[in-house]
Amino acid sequence: MRFLFLVPDFIPPGPRARLLGAWHRQPFLAFNPTVRKLLGHPFLRTSVAWGGTLNNMRHCWIARQLGAEAALVSLSGKDSYGKTWRILELPYVKWSDRRPDDVILVPDFASDVIDSVEGRVIAYMQVPIHMRQDFDWRSERITMWTDSPFMLELCSKAYPGKHVPIVPNIVDDEVFPFIPQEHREEGLALAFPRKGPEYIAETRRIYRELGGRFWHFELIDGLPLMDLAKEMQRPQLFLASGEIEGCALPPQESMAAGIIVIGKNARGANFTMEHGKTAFIANTPEEAARCLLEAEDAEKRKRIAEAAHQQISRYFPRNEPTEFWRQNLKDFGAG
Repeated sequence: MRFLFLVPDFIPPGPRARLLGAWHRQPFLAFNPTVRKLLGHPFLRTSVAWGGTLNNMRHCWIARQLGAEAALVSLSGKDSYGKTWRILELPYVKWSDRRPDDVILVPDFASDVIDSVEGRVIAYMQVPIHMRQDFDWRSERITMWTDSPFMLELCSKAYPGKHVPIVPNIVDDEVFPFIPQEHREEGLALAFPRKGPEYIAETRRIYRELGGRFWHFELIDGLPLMDLAKEMQRPQLFLASGEIEGCALPPQESMAAGIIVIGKNARGANFTMEHGKTAFIANTPEEAARCLLEAEDAEKRKRIAEAAHQQISRYFPRNEPTEFWRQNLKDFGAG
């Protein structure tokens, strides 16, 4: 029995990536059967190394650490992420070379391929916008997972009666090591403008109007994970600006690293954020600006950063993720 984790082939930045992005943004073309017959499944190619995909790579790694035969599977069967974009060296299998006894993890954006799989499938619902009922989810051969209480609520409505457990995300504390607040660049805050740029801009404006001068922002986007991890060794604060998430990893990785998180709880998806204890929840720019002022207190930052690191440690690879996969292998008869 093999465990195969379906990932999209990666198209590096350039003209092909821009064309792919344009295809993805046109639902009529992306879901058109004739176009798919000619060009293939659009979402099994990507120009973005999505956090959910990287998380599934970590799941594959843990399964292998526990002795399972596990690999990534893609259309090409090749490591298209390369040294720049991949996070782990893992074997690949070509999608056409799968076997009937394989257990295949299929992420939500490719759920329409599930019914073409002969054997057992894990349908992993990670992001609200990708949830669809385009497969036989009632089938006993299909196991379903999700990643947050918010997503569980949506799954309960979309797939009534189906058991859908919340599985642990994997936060790599070797990639994002804890660095105390006092050893970080004073007053430096990071934000990702790809998510909620208006929220970021308005928060900064209101903060300045309230007299705030301590925090200065750097906006970053589109970095490979390892480059991002280097950048995250510097700031004291991360502004979480995403409106809709499945279970956003950057806030959790920030908490692991000792970075204070201020921002949206993404309708409950950022469930590790506890206001005043492990983070500052601020769903409006006005709230965020006031939290920025409150976070100027060095002692408060230190206390919250340490508490956040302690809480998020449950998701370090050696903790809940390993226990989850140990039980998972037993459940599938591979342990």
